[in-house]
Amino acid sequence: MVKYLSLSSARRRNDFVAAPEISFDLMIEILSRLPVKSLMRFKCVSKLWSSLIRSRYFSNLYLKVASSPSRLMRPLGVYMSLNLSLTSDGHYNCDSMEFCRNTEKFELLSLRLSLSSSNSDESSLEQDLTFPGMGGYNMVSLRGLILYTVCRKACIYNPSTRQSLTLPAVKSNIFAQQERNKHVFYFFGHDHVHDQYKIVCNVVVISRDYKKIITNEFWVFVLEPRGFWKRIEYDDQPHLPTKQGLCINGVIYYLASNPTCHVYCFDVRSEEFRVIQAPHLEYQHCKSLGFIEHGGKPAIFDCTRIRETGVFELWILEVDGGTWWRKSLVLKLCQMHLVYDINRKKLIVHGTDQNNEVILALTRPCYILYYDLIKNDLRKVNIIRATRPYERQDVCFKVMDKCENIMQLET
Repeated sequence: MVKYLSLSSARRRNDFVAAPEISFDLMIEILSRLPVKSLMRFKCVSKLWSSLIRSRYFSNLYLKVASSPSRLMRPLGVYMSLNLSLTSDGHYNCDSMEFCRNTEKFELLSLRLSLSSSNSDESSLEQDLTFPGMGGYNMVSLRGLILYTVCRKACIYNPSTRQSLTLPAVKSNIFAQQERNKHVFYFFGHDHVHDQYKIVCNVVVISRDYKKIITNEFWVFVLEPRGFWKRIEYDDQPHLPTKQGLCINGVIYYLASNPTCHVYCFDVRSEEFRVIQAPHLEYQHCKSLGFIEHGGKPAIFDCTRIRETGVFELWILEVDGGTWWRKSLVLKLCQMHLVYDINRKKLIVHGTDQNNEVILALTRPCYILYYDLIKNDLRKVNIIRATRPYERQDVCFKVMDKCENIMQLET
């Protein structure tokens, strides 16, 4: 009672009662649990807060907190890249690396399914941003960052901070050889030991009749201030990547043919290759073979015979021994109607989400199939988006990982 009266007396005298000062460690804990938009505004509070939020230490802490199980109880998210073919001619500005004529415009759209309505059979796309040239089939997501290409240049986009960065062009002499077919593939990796993001560029030269792979060149770019492309030695047999890469525990894995199919393993830290023979599957239906991560290991998800047999085949790679083990997943009879109208040549596997579900997509008609590897459960989600009369839309689904990354993109 005495304390209450003294406090009331202080208030009557217009005195201020000083609150205890928040420690710096507690302030960091509080900031790490705030939404990204709030953090971007709070950089203006002081130089201390700005340097803290922009630091790599805090961005890694925020990435860890945002990926924790308690924070993952938010709506599920999948990003889609829509290829909109317009009737009017258009082009994008390019460098001397390649002359680009493009009548297509990419949009990055987001699809979100709330946990309470996860069994809904319909969902709408919401426009996230429109960015010239962004998207396409070569878009890769890693730790909350997106790698995409524009006119053979690698670009990095952070959807959390809305920052975009275009990397310098690869200075390869191959691009001056006009008489051959040239293809450029980019892979995105993270070295968890030195905390470095690296972009790997694979330049492939194919004969004019497309029957022979002539050579490969590999270049590596470290995503840091004053970064540059560095060519690395590669003396193995030339190969052509057939699937996008996965980065698991500091190693980039991707499927490639030379001419038989192998899994190429690129250690991001040592920048060395290792080759593993892939299981013998029907690679003439390569688009229906998914290269996914399952249980922290690379795996091949085969859905080429799902309509005829109702069976998914899962091949999981034991990286240390270079061996594969096979698991057959039999679809429930009550769900077979979901795959009766599937054209296996148009069914594409797009990775796994945070609930360990494999995402399969068809563009026409436009819908997604979610297959739960643990519960052996399949569900269908129709995609709805209004179209304009002069547009022809090809939907390219890209699965974004569950991370929110606030790292600043600098060169």
